[in-house]
Amino acid sequence: MKRQITKGNFALISKELGYFESSGLITEEQKLGILETYDVKSGPNFIRVVVTIGAILVGLGILSFIASNWDGITHFVKLLIIFGVFCGVNLAGYQLTETNPRTGRSLIYLGTLVYGAGIFLIGQMYNFGGDFPTAFLLWSVGVLPIAFQQKDKYLMLFANLLFLVYLLGSFEQGFPYAGWLGVPIVYLALYYFDKSRQLLFVANLISLSFIFRMALSYDLDGLYVALLFFCIGLVMYGVKHTFEQDVFRVQGHILFGVTGVILTIPELWDVLVNAQSTRLVSILFALAFVALLFFLIRKGSLISLVFVCITIFRYYTDTFAFLPKSLFFIVGGLLLLAFGFYFERMKTKGGNLA
Repeated sequence: MKRQITKGNFALISKELGYFESSGLITEEQKLGILETYDVKSGPNFIRVVVTIGAILVGLGILSFIASNWDGITHFVKLLIIFGVFCGVNLAGYQLTETNPRTGRSLIYLGTLVYGAGIFLIGQMYNFGGDFPTAFLLWSVGVLPIAFQQKDKYLMLFANLLFLVYLLGSFEQGFPYAGWLGVPIVYLALYYFDKSRQLLFVANLISLSFIFRMALSYDLDGLYVALLFFCIGLVMYGVKHTFEQDVFRVQGHILFGVTGVILTIPELWDVLVNAQSTRLVSILFALAFVALLFFLIRKGSLISLVFVCITIFRYYTDTFAFLPKSLFFIVGGLLLLAFGFYFERMKTKGGNLA
């Protein structure tokens, strides 16, 4: 399989290979052979963006018309409008897919929006009960087969975001059992959609949300939840992956960084130690956490620097608030200047974001 890169990166590689060819390091055949191993990703298409926005505006106009005349329309007519618009735009979209693929795809996008609006409107018409997040689950389930049939990464991403809304909205409701099936589907979709970075990012968010919901359902103490996600973040950051390792590293780093700062709060440790020892335990954890961050900073991690600053600021507001603000900002500024100088020196050594 060819390696996919952006148009800008391909231009840079072409320029460098041209320099190598002119210097006699490689031949023209070698240069062309190397360039053929790459596949340039297509950026956002102007026509597709225009017709997609147009389809969304049409959908909003139809919904606005229905809403303004809602009370004066019978249920039967309302159903005819909803199903008629849904079937009409989808049929037109599939008919235009061959001759005008961008316009046809935009109409299919519009059909998914009409489908979601229909779920809420029908529920309002007949006063259906049920939890509000369930509507987003039904919407996601309806978009999913269309995304697979069209092999459309953006439809799949939209379906995943709807499913994520369902999971996040279910915190006040019962346990979201649909997650047992939904989480594996979003990861299987990665291979169907050429291992998309965006889909992987959202899939990880969905998994973390589902794990968090499971932890709440078992009434885990806040300390154990924070430690669980701290460990998950470390695993995501440290374990090597077969594809898109940067996504795992960045998300894992942010996850263990956020939970690490949370674990420096003394009150969380009440469940393990007595009240007199909570501050000592939290400080010991904070020292180990900051030491880990400094170790990662030495490897060129900018995210670690951000969490060092957040941790320092946390202790300033909690413990050292009596210090003059001017002294705090001077020390903080000097630290940032020192880190900036350090990163500038490391730039040639290939420092990384995560």
